[in-house]
Amino acid sequence: MSQIHTAHARITEEELIALLDPVPDQLPVVMPDRRVQREAVGVDTWFKYRMVFLLAVAMTYAAKLLFFPALATANFDLGTSALSLNQYLQYRAGFIILISTVYVYSYLKDWHFEQVSLVVLTVSVTALMLDYFNAYVHLSQTPAQWIAGLIALRFLAIFCLLMNAMSARHAPPMPRRLWS
Repeated sequence: MSQIHTAHARITEEELIALLDPVPDQLPVVMPDRRVQREAVGVDTWFKYRMVFLLAVAMTYAAKLLFFPALATANFDLGTSALSLNQYLQYRAGFIILISTVYVYSYLKDWHFEQVSLVVLTVSVTALMLDYFNAYVHLSQTPAQWIAGLIALRFLAIFCLLMNAMSARHAPPMPRRLWS
């Protein structure tokens, strides 16, 4: 075994502390409610705006489907299936409210938000495809131009969900609020 010679250079106490001190970005921050949260470095500044936009789109769609079903079905050639489409739209509105509530709760309370955002993205893409087969195939031959705008709005909402799912780790630090 080799012995340590006193002639070799030694490190000073400050250098030893600097070597043993962990990188500040890797330290967890203990919040006042005793929850451990990641450091706020690299926070996505557009996250809260996308959340407010998604909530506004979801509540607008749900209100239209619940309270104005005639407006929602006005551009469809329904024939005898008008009653079934109205019932489908009411179920869809309830589902939108339920999934939006889970998504916002997960965001505000940091309740498995990364996983919930991926599930909501998948559900939204699936719902768009199901709407194509259940509702959009019944569109009249000359639908109003705003139908294309509503479909484009859904694609924009799905894009925002995708961006939120991809940057879920960069969500604002806790405690979170929608409006601030």
